[in-house]
Amino acid sequence: MSEDNLKITIGLLVGLIGLLSTVIKMYHDKNREIELKLSDKKYSTYSEIITTLFDLINKQKGLNNFTEDEILNRVMDVKRDLILYGNDAIIKKFFEWEENQLKKKRLWIWVELVALARQDMGNKRTKIKADDILKSLLNEQNDYKEFKKTLMNS
Repeated sequence: MSEDNLKITIGLLVGLIGLLSTVIKMYHDKNREIELKLSDKKYSTYSEIITTLFDLINKQKGLNNFTEDEILNRVMDVKRDLILYGNDAIIKKFFEWEENQLKKKRLWIWVELVALARQDMGNKRTKIKADDILKSLLNEQNDYKEFKKTLMNS
């Protein structure tokens, strides 16, 4: 191989490597952009799940006066967004919640949904469980025990 051919081959290889690097970077950047958009949508949806949990507990305690229609509209928005952006475990937990509408246990399932949302938002190794979340929402240990007993006895 002559020296000129070697220079041309090296030049082509350098150009090809540069082109390939650019294509890979563009692909990576596009995927990262999509992941960020999904993460934003998940955050918004999961935030609404947590807000709804607070409202459901406050309603159960008689601290707010949301109508059933208002809560139902919010839940339908959550459902729409979960189906689009939620992972399988969260969607299945939501469907379980829907199946238990006539039972008091539905609020407990919603607390479990919040725990799963925390995990999906990057807290993979979290030790915070549904019990911990429910305890944090009630003022005293006795309130928690009584409230959970009421939720689970249905």
